[in-house]
Amino acid sequence: MSEALTGAARAHPGVDIVGSTQEPPAVTTPRYQELLGWLGRGGAVACPCGLTHHIAVREVILGERALEASRELLLRLHGPRPSLWVLSDERTEAAAGARWKSLASGGRVASTVLPADPRPVPTMELVVELGSTVRELAPELLVGVGSGVVSDLVKRVSLDTGVPNWCVATAPSVDAYSSATSAIRVGGHHLAVPSRPSDVIVCDLDVMREAPPQMFLAGLGDLLGKFLAYLDWNLSRMITREHLCEPLASLALGSARLALAAAREQARDPRAAVRSLTDAILVSGFAMQALGSSRPAASAEHTVAHFWETAGAVGNATLDLHGILVGAASNLVLRSYSAFYGKLDRSGPDAARRLEAYRRERPWREALPAEMRPFEDKIASEQRGRAFDGAELARRLEAFAARRGGISELAGAMLAELSGAVDLLAGLGFPFSLDVLGIADGKRYLPLRQVRLLRNRYTTFDLAYELGREDDLLEPFAAPAGRR
Repeated sequence: MSEALTGAARAHPGVDIVGSTQEPPAVTTPRYQELLGWLGRGGAVACPCGLTHHIAVREVILGERALEASRELLLRLHGPRPSLWVLSDERTEAAAGARWKSLASGGRVASTVLPADPRPVPTMELVVELGSTVRELAPELLVGVGSGVVSDLVKRVSLDTGVPNWCVATAPSVDAYSSATSAIRVGGHHLAVPSRPSDVIVCDLDVMREAPPQMFLAGLGDLLGKFLAYLDWNLSRMITREHLCEPLASLALGSARLALAAAREQARDPRAAVRSLTDAILVSGFAMQALGSSRPAASAEHTVAHFWETAGAVGNATLDLHGILVGAASNLVLRSYSAFYGKLDRSGPDAARRLEAYRRERPWREALPAEMRPFEDKIASEQRGRAFDGAELARRLEAFAARRGGISELAGAMLAELSGAVDLLAGLGFPFSLDVLGIADGKRYLPLRQVRLLRNRYTTFDLAYELGREDDLLEPFAAPAGRR
């Protein structure tokens, strides 16, 4: 660690500063530090999984007075008069943006403040508009002060313009801060598009602790999906032979467990809870960045949540947060998976009958229900990436028959753990109720049958289709009692 960073750490007790040259700490440390100790030195590491993983971040500052510590780092990396462009919205400007710009006032600071109401939507059109501003100003550094939307916009503009970026997080609500993708609306559809990861991530606990309570819940909800992601990634390895990186899969799963520890601490020690949750979301994002995709952290529940977002299905604007929707979708998928795996008896699939039924199936376009027609182009783009036919179905049925016991055992363990997590969050007041979220009746369960079409990513929904057992997944929602 450089003298400048060591001095910053001494000047601001309680602040963790870790960079790509820091040696692994000798004592118990935050998980993100352990992860960067493995992946961060030199920017890349050869993993036991057979791949080489890369992390682009230079520094992470987490703790009280992190904003002040970031000023010293800015001076060290960009000199006394840096040229900056800062993006925030009206809420995050009040929370941290104005203060951070004041700290950086020795340089040339330009800024854009988006309106708070209506909440900014991260569209590609807005990305292009902001990119034009950046090209006109020609700053040497972009800085996003906010949560998921602001971070995603700045990371994408950073990629498009070739200007590096920093992230100043204002809430422990998403794992986007440390990922290499951005959630952007393209052609009316929600897509995870490539972006340039932040060189520096600043998480001031005094700022993040003041975020609205629903932002803390959103962070917890986003991490619920990691149990399902771990299950489905392992399932795909067993059925489709998809490559699995066990170290990164375990890190993402560990981030969910760390988030649950944060939830348990909330009433007793809110500051420690925010620190733990922030640690968890950083780990999750870095796991995605290291792999180059969201596979370690997202599965069917994110597909459902993204559908609700794209379709404008949520009527409660206060709770229309990505992590809240992921948490609610995780609860739905938990119920679906529990019903499916609970009926997955030990008798093998009738491969001949299933293959014959497959040969009689109509093409997906013909079978698509009318209410899904607005998403036909999105589905078509996902289906172009698939290689699936009768021969592949036969091979997958054989793989399932050989690995059924291991699949059932893994599913039982993950779903039991997720069920406990849902109960814990429900006790904290997490809004799992679709009535409370105001999700329109016709769009509540609509994406569940379409999960395997909406995303080219193998999940339990694919397995159920291949076995001819999709109705088992939907059984919990077939009766009015299924509405919650």
